[in-house]
Amino acid sequence: IRIASQMPPGRRAEKPSLPETAPPSFMSTFSILRKGSVDATCGLIITLLSVVDVALLLVLSLSQTVASLFKGVTRSSSDLLLSRPSVVVVGGSFSGLWAQRALSDSYDVTLVDFKDYFEYTPGVLRLFVQPSWLSRLSGPLPRRRNKLVVGEVVAVHPTEIALRTADGEEAQIPFDYLLLGCGSSYAAAPVKASPREPDLPSRRRSWEEAAARLARASSVLIAGGGPVAVELAAEVLDAYPSVSVTLVTSGTSLCSGLPAAVGEATARWLELRGAALHYSSRVESVRPDSVTLVGGQVLSADIVYPCMGAPPASAPLEGSLASQLDERRRLRLTPQLQPAEQNGSPASGWSRVFGMGDVASLPAGELQLGHTAELNAHVAAENMRRSAAGRPLEEYPRGAVGCERSPRVFCVSLGPHDGVVAFNGLVLSGAVAAVTKRILEWTKVAACAERPVGVAFWKFGDAASAWLSMTVLPPPPPAPHEPKVGPALRRRPKHNVGDVLKWLE
Repeated sequence: IRIASQMPPGRRAEKPSLPETAPPSFMSTFSILRKGSVDATCGLIITLLSVVDVALLLVLSLSQTVASLFKGVTRSSSDLLLSRPSVVVVGGSFSGLWAQRALSDSYDVTLVDFKDYFEYTPGVLRLFVQPSWLSRLSGPLPRRRNKLVVGEVVAVHPTEIALRTADGEEAQIPFDYLLLGCGSSYAAAPVKASPREPDLPSRRRSWEEAAARLARASSVLIAGGGPVAVELAAEVLDAYPSVSVTLVTSGTSLCSGLPAAVGEATARWLELRGAALHYSSRVESVRPDSVTLVGGQVLSADIVYPCMGAPPASAPLEGSLASQLDERRRLRLTPQLQPAEQNGSPASGWSRVFGMGDVASLPAGELQLGHTAELNAHVAAENMRRSAAGRPLEEYPRGAVGCERSPRVFCVSLGPHDGVVAFNGLVLSGAVAAVTKRILEWTKVAACAERPVGVAFWKFGDAASAWLSMTVLPPPPPAPHEPKVGPALRRRPKHNVGDVLKWLE
């Protein structure tokens, strides 16, 4: 396990090594963990979490039964006398499901998505080589405390949305408040689900076809150098060591948006397994079996995967919200996460609409990650409540984490038994990252299914990450290439005891 802090620009992080006098027992344990006991370790932890989950379900069921006996009804008198505001949440992924869990007890929530299942997107690259893993990364969208509508949103208006169902029928859903978590798409199919995959059987067929195509290939070319490209290359090399893998990136390092230690660790892992890395190579065009670089050079392979960013799924906003989209077609937002004009002022007529997740234009330095999307949803849901109560709205990200910069939490898998995990400037690489990624996958799928152990795990995790960001591990300052957005975002977060206590509560 290597631990390294983010190094200053221009300086490479040296690779720490274990002392030669390290006890053999430690070295043996370390070697066994790296070579195969990750599965056993994860299995044990997940089994314990499952037992706790069953126990919590029994306790909650018993408490609800007792409460209903004493009350005589399942809904309070206030619920019976007062109609609750209607809230439409578009998107059944990280931000949308966070908002659904936060609001369903107090509002009439309608969750809208073109599919009826949740898929843990950060783990799907494993499915290119092991499509059966889909059962561990997915589950049905919740509908116990909310209404679920399966359909593709085609237009958004100030008081209603228009959608098209899988049967081709058109429908409108009115709302009092709207939370937009439309997500994003991806060029390398089938990384992101599409409307052609409305259920798990169709999604499973897509992954099986992609895995069969890869199994027949002898060479793979990946256009891109970010975390998705790196993880895909690692999965291919781990499953098919004899396949020739080439990465082409316009950057001077891999994972350039993350700490330098991440790029160095991932590049070293790939090169040790024979991957060819082409830096400072800008792609001009991509074909199914070749890539043309700027300058005319052509690189060929049996399969080409374009992994050069995830454009937002903002097509439903192209009509009435077209002037609120930025040059990347992301929804421009105020600090309160409401649609904004080009000058930053709130868009007229859209005060009851909030944006979050990949479709949102985030502050400079923010990473488009699942954790970031949930922080967006935290502020969006809280501001929806405040708007309904006539109270002042909170600003992002302080409303979610108590400081001016949100935590940078991410994990880059390098096959099933290795990886790099980082929190702000702290980087851990090795088998510990693989175990962490597996636990994050299981608990997130459990949380999105509203299972108590998953919900509790992530409530504690969010509170802990916010507290650490405000105290001992603040987020790193903006990189030199990031645009300056004012002194507030460049200050070291203040150690505000009130904010810490709020998050611990």
